[in-house]
Amino acid sequence: MDVVLSIGTLTAGLRLALPVALAALGAMISERAGVLNLGIEGLMISGALAGYLTTHHLGSPWLGLLAGLLVGAACGALLSGALVSLGANQIVTGLAFTLLALSATSYLYQRSFSIGQNPPRIDRISMPPLVVLTLVVLTIVIVVMRKTLAGLVISAAGESPVSADALGFDVQRVRHLTTVAGSSLAALGGAVLVCGPLGLFIQNVTAGRGWVALALVVFAGWRPLPCVLGAFLFGLCDAVQLRIQGTSTGIPYEVFLALPYAVTLVALVIRGRNSRTPSALGVPFDRRLA
Repeated sequence: MDVVLSIGTLTAGLRLALPVALAALGAMISERAGVLNLGIEGLMISGALAGYLTTHHLGSPWLGLLAGLLVGAACGALLSGALVSLGANQIVTGLAFTLLALSATSYLYQRSFSIGQNPPRIDRISMPPLVVLTLVVLTIVIVVMRKTLAGLVISAAGESPVSADALGFDVQRVRHLTTVAGSSLAALGGAVLVCGPLGLFIQNVTAGRGWVALALVVFAGWRPLPCVLGAFLFGLCDAVQLRIQGTSTGIPYEVFLALPYAVTLVALVIRGRNSRTPSALGVPFDRRLA
């Protein structure tokens, strides 16, 4: 028990929480504007591969984070075009993008290295700078959403796009920008996972963390700070299960693997009943039909 409940476990929990926190903040931004982006898992793994390959070839993990951010912006622009401009079904489009991203990253990863070759480890960024980066992002998101006109417009686009349009705000533009910004943060989370704690890319490296981020947005009631706190809860459970696997127990290890996801699901069920979903979430907006 002392091994499980230790400073090392808390540190590991924090380290594992950072990628999920960034992805959850990204999902929250787009959902507050009314865009349900179910491509978060695909965005995370796209950012992870971009960060890994850039760091491997250029030798700088900070450039790897930048590459993840830029790839997320590019993918976000693609998703935004389908979800906002074309009014595509947001659930189907997000799921399709995730499946495409998982397949594409696996293909590109296999093409980057010879068959049977062990992928090299890359230089990693220590945890303190990544914690600072996450706190800076959190602070910016809180200030923008709570203290600025832009935050009010974003919320209006997700709650009542017709009213926002009547006041002269371009709802389509707001949704485009928030989808791109949210996608960039999600991909940055994937790059942080690879360029930070792991220093390595493997297929399906995100292991469902994008779906957890989406659940945490509901758990947090679409608020920034609870998103990050929920991510820490997930990271702590993930760290605990890793510690427990290293101890001698008669419990199958698959039970421990499921622990962080089970805790997240239970927390979602308990907290989600009191969450207030943006009224226009997932509903396309066309001012010609308003």
